Amino acid sequence: MALTTEQLFWHDKSTNPGPAWLSAEAPAVKRFPKPSKLLENPDAIVIGTGIGGLSVASALAQKRGMRVLMLETSGAPGGCTHCHELGGFEFNSGVDSIGDMDPRVGRGLYRPTVDFITGGKQQWAKMPDVHETAIFGDKEYKWYSSPEANIDWVEKEFPGEGNIRAYYELEKKVEWWAWSWAITKLAPNWVPESMREGFYSTMGGAWRKYMNRTTNEVFRKELGFSERLAAIYSYMYGNHGRTPEHAPFAFHAVNLIHYRDGAYYPVGGPGQISNCVVPIVESAGGQLAVNSNVERILVENGRAVGVRLADGQEVRSKLVISDASAYVTFMELLEPELSAKLGYPALFQDIGPSPAHLYLLLGYDEAIDLPKHIIWHMPEYEGVNPYDLSTADAIYKDTMRLDGMGGYLLSPSARDPVYAQRYPNKSTVIVLAEAPPPWVEKYRKEPAFRETFQAGVTENLMKLVRRHMPQLNGKTPSFMKAGVPMGCNPRAWAGCSLGLEPSGERFVKHTHWLKPKTPIDGLWLTGQDAFSAGFCGAMLGGRLTYSAITGDWLFMLDHRL
Repeated sequence: MALTTEQLFWHDKSTNPGPAWLSAEAPAVKRFPKPSKLLENPDAIVIGTGIGGLSVASALAQKRGMRVLMLETSGAPGGCTHCHELGGFEFNSGVDSIGDMDPRVGRGLYRPTVDFITGGKQQWAKMPDVHETAIFGDKEYKWYSSPEANIDWVEKEFPGEGNIRAYYELEKKVEWWAWSWAITKLAPNWVPESMREGFYSTMGGAWRKYMNRTTNEVFRKELGFSERLAAIYSYMYGNHGRTPEHAPFAFHAVNLIHYRDGAYYPVGGPGQISNCVVPIVESAGGQLAVNSNVERILVENGRAVGVRLADGQEVRSKLVISDASAYVTFMELLEPELSAKLGYPALFQDIGPSPAHLYLLLGYDEAIDLPKHIIWHMPEYEGVNPYDLSTADAIYKDTMRLDGMGGYLLSPSARDPVYAQRYPNKSTVIVLAEAPPPWVEKYRKEPAFRETFQAGVTENLMKLVRRHMPQLNGKTPSFMKAGVPMGCNPRAWAGCSLGLEPSGERFVKHTHWLKPKTPIDGLWLTGQDAFSAGFCGAMLGGRLTYSAITGDWLFMLDHRL
C-alpha cells in the first residue's frame, strides 16, 4: 500500500522497504531458526537480544567489523520488540507507541539511533494527533501530540485549576538538565565514584531536584493543579509503573515530553526491528542463536572469558555483554560467591523490580475497523473519587480486586499500516494492566490460582473492550489468551517489564553502579538498567555501552550518525 510523507518518515527518503515482512507464512520462529553450531571464538558475546543487545551488536558490527554472537533464550529475538506469534496472529510484547521518531523535529537523538542500528530500513508510521485518550469514570480526555493543543483545551475546560503553561516550561527545564545524569554514565571507570557523585550533586540542576520530588507534590503544591487536573496529567503513570504519590516528577515529565511531537508505530510491527538488525550483524560474520539459554558467565582470575549454556556448551570471548537485566546478570548468571563478594545481594535488597504486566490478547478472523489511538482506562471503584488514582490503584493491587481494574487498550492491526498485507483478514487487540511481583510468583507456582486469575482477568478486561471498542460487540474472537507476565524478558526478575523500579533513588542513589562497565573486566551491561527504562532508554543503553567499550564517546554524542 502507498504511504504518504505524513504517514512515514525515512532516513534517506528512499522507498526501500527493507527486509521482507514477518507474517503468518514467515514468522520469526521460522526466519530465525536455532543454528546447528555456535560461532567459535566470537569477538563479542551478547546475552539477550532486547533492543539494548541489538543496538550494541549492530554498532560493534558496523563500526568495528566485529563478529558478535547473540544468544537468546526465546525462540525469536527482540525483547520488548519481539512479537508473540500465537494462533495465526501477532501480538506485541512491549513496543506499542514511540515518540521522537520524526527526524525533522524534536530532540534528534532517538531517531538517528534507530536508523543507524537498522541500517535506515525501519519505517515509522505516525499515529493520529490525538494519539491517546484517558478515561476517568464517565469522562474522556483527549491527549494531543502538541503542548499548544493540550494547553488550549485545558485552559478552556479547567480555568483556574492550575498553571498549565508553567508545567510545560518545567518539563523542558527538567529534561534539559538530564545531561548531568547522563555524564555519570559516560565518565570513564577510573573516575572515582565520589567525584562522580560530587559532580552530579552539584550539577544535577532541575533533573536531580525533581527526582527527589513526587509527581503529585509538584502538580498539586508547586503548580497549583486541582486534584482532577493533576490526575489527568498523571494518567500515563503506567508507562513507568509508579503512582503519582510515589513517582519522581522528573521521570514522569520526561515520559510526557517524549510524545511532544507525535507518537509513532514501527511499520511491519515491532518484530521488524530485529528483522532489520540481525542481517547487519550476520554480514560482519556474527550469529544469532535463539533457544540458547545462558546458564553462567565464566569468570577466571577476575575477568569474564565467556559463557556456559544450559546444555553444557561453553563459548569463549574476551568481551561479554549482558542485555539480560542487572538482576539476572549479577544474581543469576554470576557464581553466587562472586556476586556476594561484589555486594550485589545487598544492592538488590535496596532496589526492587518494576511492575510486571498482565494481558488479554484477542484475535479475530476478519478485518475490523478498530481505533488507532491508545485508550487508558483508569481503575474505578465505588465510593472512590475517579481522580484519586493512588487510592484506586492501591485497592486494585493490595486486594486484587479485578472488578474495577483499569486497562491499557490498543489494536496492533489498526496501528500497523501494512498489517493487512502481513495478516490478511485478521484483527488484533491487546489489553494490559500492571501486576505486582507476588501475583507473578503465585501465578507461576499455583495452577489453581492461575486458572482463577486468568478467568477474572478475561472477564474484567473484556468489559473494557466492549465499552471502548463497540465494533467488537457480538463478535467472538477466534483466539483469546490471558495471563501474566506479558513476556518482554522471559527471565526477568518477578516478570518486570521495565527493569529495575523507576524510583527517584534509581536515578540518584543507584545511578553510579547501574552503568555499562561492571566491576569485572571484560563484562559489560547494556539495555534498560545500564541507562533508562523503556524502548528508547534501552536502545540508548546499547549506544552508551558501545561508547564505553570502545572509548568512542563521539558516537554517543553525535546526533547525525
